[in-house]
Amino acid sequence: MNIRTILLAAAAAAAVTAPAVAQVVRPKVTLAQAVATAERELGARAYDAEFDMDLGDMVYEIGLVKNGKPMEVRVDALTGQVVHQAKPLRARLPIVGEHLKAAQTAPRTLTQTIAMVEDATKGKVAEIGLERRGGRHYYEIELVGAQDRDVLVDIRTGAITPLIGD
Repeated sequence: MNIRTILLAAAAAAAVTAPAVAQVVRPKVTLAQAVATAERELGARAYDAEFDMDLGDMVYEIGLVKNGKPMEVRVDALTGQVVHQAKPLRARLPIVGEHLKAAQTAPRTLTQTIAMVEDATKGKVAEIGLERRGGRHYYEIELVGAQDRDVLVDIRTGAITPLIGD
């Protein structure tokens, strides 16, 4: 037996006994598509969205406001279907009420804001949430595939500001 035959036999044996490589499953639905689905199906305005693993299932958790009341939905990241809808919460802190009012009266929906940011940065929004800084409301956005990884978007003007060291 020559060295080439030995190496081929060893490679074949390794291929037979090697464990199967786990296939990585990625979301088929983007965060932007999930937010658009939630806003459309519930007739509400989204103000917060993030990807999450829920008991092994890939979902987007989306916070929305309708008629001044907050609600949360989960959208399946593989099918794009709403898989869970929480009833509106009863207890509200004053800051939550301010956030909800800001989200409900914003000039752009969260879907429009995501599209605007993705177009301007050439990145994809991975997470977006509403917050208040210096008396103004902003969306804090985490991006992937963009030069600036985190940005703030003024909810009223749409101005995009990179976050440095945050």
